[in-house]
Amino acid sequence: MTHTPTDADYRDAVERHLDVLLQEIRLDLAAGLRAHLADVAAGLRPGETLEHRLGSPEACAAAVLGFSSALETFAHDHATAPPPRPVFTA
Repeated sequence: MTHTPTDADYRDAVERHLDVLLQEIRLDLAAGLRAHLADVAAGLRPGETLEHRLGSPEACAAAVLGFSSALETFAHDHATAPPPRPVFTA
């Protein structure tokens, strides 16, 4: 991947959306993300950007996290999961 400022900015923006994760998990995901972005960037047509191909950095981060549309209502209040349910014990 040739790191143009646009590619690097996009990658950094996606990674910022992963800041809510534990560092070990974030670093593991970021390594895979960087490899994926490099593959995608290598196949871009002239004038095409990562954002054009993959959507906004926020949407790309959501895809990395495995968000489904069913979780969208919780995305702003809860970083990666719906609110916990109460646990009832006997």
